[in-house]
Amino acid sequence: MTEETPPAHDGIGVLLVEGDPHVRRARQIMLLSEQYDVRSYATGAAVLADPRSRAAPCIVVDTEGSPGAGIDVVEALRASGWRGTAILLDGSAPATALLRAAERHGDRVLNRATGDGALLSAIAASLGYDRSGRPACRCARDGTE
Repeated sequence: MTEETPPAHDGIGVLLVEGDPHVRRARQIMLLSEQYDVRSYATGAAVLADPRSRAAPCIVVDTEGSPGAGIDVVEALRASGWRGTAILLDGSAPATALLRAAERHGDRVLNRATGDGALLSAIAASLGYDRSGRPACRCARDGTE
């Protein structure tokens, strides 16, 4: 009997935009430990200036901060051709406009205090996988519906 090893997330890019250096580093380490190819940025302007950011299928971004943070960054990425999914970290009562914008693109809004497990699950789901890295449904495995 052989034990099956869950697939790694090697090569799956995740963008992380977080202004707090301690939070950013902790999340970056957590994502790296899950074998995501993570690129982290202190500002929305930094992620927008990096042409490599357009290749990542997922972005985790805090909505709090200066103008150009959160949904503005995601909208600017989409305007430049990015077609990924966003995980928007917000307060306990996100604005209706933010929820509508997220719903329109299949993005998720989570409380910024969400733990690592819930964040990892949201990232995996946004990529079409379960938390272990396996396709979440048959359609994700073979392209059928």
